[in-house]
Amino acid sequence: MLKPSTCALALLAVTSVALGQTTGEARTVGPGRIVCNAAFCELGIGTQPKRRLRINVSALPETDIKRLRKCTGVSKPCVVTVEGTQLGDPMKIMADSIHWED
Repeated sequence: MLKPSTCALALLAVTSVALGQTTGEARTVGPGRIVCNAAFCELGIGTQPKRRLRINVSALPETDIKRLRKCTGVSKPCVVTVEGTQLGDPMKIMADSIHWED
């Protein structure tokens, strides 16, 4: 029979592994055209992207967020590469840094 402390350790280890899978993995996407509105940004890869990645920019520095607000799809295209963490869904990324292709 297992001791209660051994069971607790086993449960903690299993919980840690499960939580690690839900936090996501590091990803780099781009370069691609990014289009933002007041709620979110979408990054399309390729000349006519069929798949768009939803980018959460809340962790970026304020200067990058202000620059992204100008990327509305109406003006000159904003081309970027995003480094970040996948958020459960492979089509959603929390941006850690952004590299501008000027």
